[in-house]
Amino acid sequence: MSADVWIGEDSFNYTHNVSKLFYDHIPDEGKGGGLRELEGLTGKQACAVLKSFFEKVSRTKMRLWKSESIGEPEFCSLYDAKNGWGSTVGALLFMSQILAACAVNPRKRVGISL
Repeated sequence: MSADVWIGEDSFNYTHNVSKLFYDHIPDEGKGGGLRELEGLTGKQACAVLKSFFEKVSRTKMRLWKSESIGEPEFCSLYDAKNGWGSTVGALLFMSQILAACAVNPRKRVGISL
């Protein structure tokens, strides 16, 4: 199962196995939380939600940070798919692609299929 997101001519998908990352950092504002919160927003509105997502991700990463660790093993272990289908890094790249597409399509609406 995958999460499909589109805006304008751009579309992206990623495995739903890492959806905990989205639910933990995009709160339920009436649509169920996670990526669902982007549904129907304009690109400009979605950019604000995604900015907040990345700020929350950064705070979680810093809370889990250990000086002796290389990379972010504590953070990634929370969200990497246990079955190997999906990674925290891949999910963050997916969210970055969505953010970029929203920035270049500020008046278009975001579509979501989960």
